[in-house]
Amino acid sequence: MLISALLFLSFNFAQAAKSDTVTLYNGDRITCEVKSLSKGKLYVKTSDMGKLYIKWTEIAHIETKGKYEITLKDHSSIFGKLSKAEPGNTLVSFGIFEQTISLLEITSLVQINSSFVEQLSGNFDAGFSYTNGNQNLQFNSTAVLTHRSKKFLNQLHYDGVISVTPQSESRKQSSGYTLNAFLKHSFFAFLNMTWEQNTELGISNRVLTNTGAGYSPIDNNKNKLDFSIGILINREYSGEQTFTNNTEGIAFLNYDLFIFTKPDIELTTTLVAYPSFTVKDRFRSDFNFRVRWEVFNNFTLNLKYYFNYDNKPPTESALQFDYGINASVGYSF
Repeated sequence: MLISALLFLSFNFAQAAKSDTVTLYNGDRITCEVKSLSKGKLYVKTSDMGKLYIKWTEIAHIETKGKYEITLKDHSSIFGKLSKAEPGNTLVSFGIFEQTISLLEITSLVQINSSFVEQLSGNFDAGFSYTNGNQNLQFNSTAVLTHRSKKFLNQLHYDGVISVTPQSESRKQSSGYTLNAFLKHSFFAFLNMTWEQNTELGISNRVLTNTGAGYSPIDNNKNKLDFSIGILINREYSGEQTFTNNTEGIAFLNYDLFIFTKPDIELTTTLVAYPSFTVKDRFRSDFNFRVRWEVFNNFTLNLKYYFNYDNKPPTESALQFDYGINASVGYSF
């Protein structure tokens, strides 16, 4: 009897959880549980089709039973459930509060009662190549884990390229933690702690701590632009195992473009400049360009180009620049 009651309650809870409705402009109507919106895609769970990602620009109406944190283009947030309004709009209600908002003004949705795990997102990529002529084996990997709350973004990240030949080995690696605090009017503050290694540039170890502020002039479901400035403390160990402490400025530019085709494409461009305050005329910079093609169900093919420059590397015999192109396969969640 107890088991029957529990099964009955479980069934009703599952049915209730799938009681949200998404209606597309083509007339399709999907009964589901709305989980989140990010990068122009609405993530939902259905009873029959499992997990689905729906392009936000294809949605005419959305109706939810639960309440959500709703983030708009200007980074402001409101709370409430979403109800049907004119096509391309939604009525947000929370208690006596009601407001009609264009769906195109909304950049993210997060369930208010969602668990910590459900607020996580990220990706993992890995690839390798082998050249028989010089017996060069190269392995590259990237991992990102992000947790986004109302006011903060926490992120762990790793990026590495390791090349091995019978005569030598080179390593380019970085890993670290980033905290973003979102302020009013699209401004944000950040704190970043990173470990780096680049044997081509004579860096056996580099520990970076930087902080600053930034601004997002563009933030919508098709593209996102951030730029920021700050100050950086750089403890650097050269190939000769000597170390120096440097103070540098940091200027950061990041642009993401989401192209909804078949397959969907995400382009990311990052440019970082580091003018030195303690080493006269020293200037470093990092440039990264990445393309992700979604093949199926969050599995991606990736292509990345990177270029690192240092006009005064700490090891005299080291190169001033390092660059490469990597291909990999990955999974996003």
